[in-house]
Amino acid sequence: MKVCRYILIMMAIAWYGPVWAGSSLSVHVREAPIRSVLEGLARSGNINLIVDDTVQGTMTMHINGVTVEDALDAIAASQNLYYEKEGPVRTMTAGKKRDGAKSLRTWRLRYAVPTDVQEAVRAMVPDGDVRCYDDTNTLVVGATPREHRAVQDLVAALDTKPRQVDVEVEIASIDRSALRHAGVEWNWSSVNGGAGHEGFSFAAQIQALEEKGQASVLARPRMAALNGREASVLIGDKIPVVTEYMSGGEKTATTEYKDVGVKLRYVPRIHDDGTVTAAIEAEVSTPVFVNEMKAYRIATRQAKTVVRMMPGRTLVLGGLIRKEDVESLRKVPILGDIPLLGKLFRSHYTSSKETEVVILLRSFVREEIP
Repeated sequence: MKVCRYILIMMAIAWYGPVWAGSSLSVHVREAPIRSVLEGLARSGNINLIVDDTVQGTMTMHINGVTVEDALDAIAASQNLYYEKEGPVRTMTAGKKRDGAKSLRTWRLRYAVPTDVQEAVRAMVPDGDVRCYDDTNTLVVGATPREHRAVQDLVAALDTKPRQVDVEVEIASIDRSALRHAGVEWNWSSVNGGAGHEGFSFAAQIQALEEKGQASVLARPRMAALNGREASVLIGDKIPVVTEYMSGGEKTATTEYKDVGVKLRYVPRIHDDGTVTAAIEAEVSTPVFVNEMKAYRIATRQAKTVVRMMPGRTLVLGGLIRKEDVESLRKVPILGDIPLLGKLFRSHYTSSKETEVVILLRSFVREEIP
């Protein structure tokens, strides 16, 4: 009975003879083997088709006025089959193998970091085997043909020449009273930092205060950061900080060296119009000696902001206040230097001095990296 049914299927489909790709046909089968229907359609449409052994079962189909391609697509969709159309020979496999056999492919990256691309590929191919090798800048992917095509598009989008931002930085320490006298007030009160005056006018004010001895330029570093990567600079030193804690009734102390001074972190995001959105974090830390502990503690002021920077324009970060205790000596000339008796003619006093660290940044987008 099955043999007769198969013959009837072949006759029903082949009755019309070979059809052109755009010609229409009708197919009417009931509880027919799926493989037989596919083979009959392939012969009718003169299509080179391999039907995988995983394709099993029967089907019922009644369609009129469709092309061979439409009929094959309809069967693949209704029976959970994968129809691979690329190349001169097409294949039809069951749904559990719809993506085909897995194979290894190696991608050699030119610009992108392999670990970054690896994360993106793993998100796209969760069942695949994705490995990266930093020493050769390569990515090895074990996936199906369909997944490899998707990975190829993803790698092409990610492995592009990075853009770079060059940043000119000027870090100045200014006497707060002189800064107020110059009419500079920051607008941000919720954080220990602010942004204000742009351009060369503020730089000129700093230069004028420097000539009067009321300001000093701590450093003029230059930084370069790739798009989306962090660049940082530290103007300062490392000092030992002692931490004491109790363990089992005994006091234990550990020493750790920490950075003090002015620290700046800069992460750019370059836009197509040449502007830069920059995440900036500035930190001013000052060591304070604690007599009781015979050690230092760190007083820190921070400012964090995300700003849009125009190429060549100057951004000013201020409001980073640093307090210092200054010890001074007063004495009567000549008499204050007399041994023993000189103590009567000199005195020591301590005064508090407030300075403000101001950071000026100017960015330039470099289109080509040599």
